[in-house]
Amino acid sequence: MMTSATIGERRSPPSVVARLRRWIGRRDALVLLGPALGYLLVFSLFPLLYSLGISFYEFDVIESDWRFVGLEQYRSLLSDSVFWAAARTTAVMVGVGVTVQCILGTALALFFNLRLRGSSIVRGLLVVPMILNPVVVGLMWRALLNPDWGLVNWLLGGIGYDAPPNWLGDPSVAKWVLVFVDIWQWTPFVFIVVFARLQTLPEEIFEAAAVDGATPWGRLTQITLPLLASAVVFAGIFRAIDAFRTFDLVYGLTYGGPGRTTTTLSFYSFETGFSFTRYGFSSSIAYVMVIFAAAASMILLKRVDIRREDAR
Repeated sequence: MMTSATIGERRSPPSVVARLRRWIGRRDALVLLGPALGYLLVFSLFPLLYSLGISFYEFDVIESDWRFVGLEQYRSLLSDSVFWAAARTTAVMVGVGVTVQCILGTALALFFNLRLRGSSIVRGLLVVPMILNPVVVGLMWRALLNPDWGLVNWLLGGIGYDAPPNWLGDPSVAKWVLVFVDIWQWTPFVFIVVFARLQTLPEEIFEAAAVDGATPWGRLTQITLPLLASAVVFAGIFRAIDAFRTFDLVYGLTYGGPGRTTTTLSFYSFETGFSFTRYGFSSSIAYVMVIFAAAASMILLKRVDIRREDAR
């Protein structure tokens, strides 16, 4: 039975020494977190809020002054055909490109998990495209696909195909070339994520399935792929967010052409702001992207949590 003295001791305020230690601990935490918080405030939060304010203004080049227009920039987006064309191109980059990357990356991870002779060397070469800067990748493929002296057309001519398409000049081809180059560069990322997950799967599960008479196809579809689902979803969400804001690859490969065929939302925002000095309109495009990306990410993450709960 607790006495009143015991209760009084438990409820007594902390001593001065205890308060001092607690304050010092908080101060150390602030000192350690201070540089990171300062960086986020200066280079993330401030530009985000400043660009939001700019989206409600229009810059007058002649007067060199800002004019408040309210939501007019956002209304203009609804009737801007270039914006919707860029949105469709971005959707193709995310929908088609990321889907193919997830399929190829998973297939490559399963193949290299067989541990064939020399596979370690090939794995090292496989991740090289991911290391390269996207602008450099775009310029490299632009040279390879040059219609006059490009290596690709030269190789096709060597096997008897003398009339290759204008890879970057034909609107019906250029968009898919952009998607292909993005797949070529970022499939290794999905491969690394899925392959790392494969290495953590317990061998006992597969040995027990083999003893029970499960076929290789059954072990793949009923055990391996379900266990890899979380890694594939993680890589897919990460790549979808990155593909949604594709800019540097477009800048190096096609610069948005021919016409507006390969213009993405990020590139259109850059072009309207820095080429046409429509800073308010450019900021409104960027904020529409932010809102859409945030909403899509929340929905995807919520669905992933539901699937995990269902799997339990």
